[in-house]
Amino acid sequence: MSDGDKQRFNSLKQLSDLRFPAEWHPAARTIQRKIILHVGPTNSGKTYNALKCLGSANSGVYCGPLRLLAHEIFDRFNSKGIPCNLVTGEERRELKGINVPLTSSTIEMVNLQKQVDVAVIDEIQMISDQQRGWAWTQALLGLQAKEIHICGEPSAVPLVKSICQSINEDIEIREYKRLSSLEISQKSLDGDLKKIKKGDCVVTFSRKSIFSLKHEIEAATGLRCAVAYGSLPPETRSQQAKLFNDPNSGFDVLVASDAIGMGLNLNIKRIVFESIKKYDGIGVRYIPIPQIKQIAGRAGRFGTENAVGEVTALETSDLKYVHQAMDAPHKNLEMAGLQPTMEMVELFAHQLPDVKEFAVLLEKFEDLARVDGQYFLCNFHTQKLIANSIELIPMTIPERFIFVTGPINTSDQRIMKNVQKFAMLHSQGKPCNISRIVTIPEKVPHNDELLGDLESIHRTLMLYLWLR
Repeated sequence: MSDGDKQRFNSLKQLSDLRFPAEWHPAARTIQRKIILHVGPTNSGKTYNALKCLGSANSGVYCGPLRLLAHEIFDRFNSKGIPCNLVTGEERRELKGINVPLTSSTIEMVNLQKQVDVAVIDEIQMISDQQRGWAWTQALLGLQAKEIHICGEPSAVPLVKSICQSINEDIEIREYKRLSSLEISQKSLDGDLKKIKKGDCVVTFSRKSIFSLKHEIEAATGLRCAVAYGSLPPETRSQQAKLFNDPNSGFDVLVASDAIGMGLNLNIKRIVFESIKKYDGIGVRYIPIPQIKQIAGRAGRFGTENAVGEVTALETSDLKYVHQAMDAPHKNLEMAGLQPTMEMVELFAHQLPDVKEFAVLLEKFEDLARVDGQYFLCNFHTQKLIANSIELIPMTIPERFIFVTGPINTSDQRIMKNVQKFAMLHSQGKPCNISRIVTIPEKVPHNDELLGDLESIHRTLMLYLWLR
């Protein structure tokens, strides 16, 4: 290896060195931050107490995992007369003419350059998520807040404590118990949908199953069913939740996916697992134990007529796994996710002028990246798929980085084609007339295929708003 090649290789290793992520946020290191970790199961009041501190602050920010949650906190504070702005990837609502002390934000969009008195980081266990964990790590290390309230599962305690100790910050742990009792039934429904009753939430794990189950339950019981699942737009999910929660709406049962695990306030009496397996893109696997616990914990709601929650399964064979999952001790998280900044990737690219393909560049960064033992590099798989789809379109490295980190479902072929259209228009400096990209159907979809098309259109619209 020549001296020039050695020098370039050393530069690449240095640019892909992610072992000291705390150093990426020098402004936060100058603040003596107070860290308070609120941990407990679902329905324990941990987030409620953290939000009380935020609501009384002179300035602050809420960082949530979902647009739906950011909207909920935005609405909650403003309805109480506490001015609050909203910032998500797709939407920005800023109150005019008054001092607005608070902001509710999705965690990827939080402003790390602004100093605030109080910050709330919700669902901290997501810090170990293979795709999105970097955003929680970034918020934990980078928020310029005098006081940071972190909410989540007990499994996150050792990891968060270790990260705080590594930057010489003290942490206070506040543990919460469930406010209402939760009973795991000894009997399943024996496969009999006629045993479904008012206040039940029946959980299954595919859109097709959700709608077929909805029709079967309505036919068997005469009870009308609301639905909630991940591909449903957040606004529609919220509307369906309101129908289910309203005792006078006529919708007495909810058929839902694991989307109910976070982000919806639901008055559920009983969780019924129709299945405990899910297709994960590779094969059919058992639902992870933490997810079973989180979904089951949605049963019962403190201060309502459904204060005592129940959990069961449609089939006896599935109920055995539910019992095992609920009895299992929590497994502590071990590592937090990281993602390089756009500036890091751009500097890395300058050292490899012969590498023209952005996906190859990301792969080389992955190969050379060094991380500390308590961190991991978040999965570049999705970004590389997007990068390949727009490779032939002339763009700069920063422009490509924005596209590949967008909210894009790579399994949706329609949105992948629309990504190419957006990228081409941007590259050519032409305005994007969204009505030429998507056409909203005039009729309500009457089958699964047409519903999938409508969901794809919604994803395209959300990406358009995110890219604007």
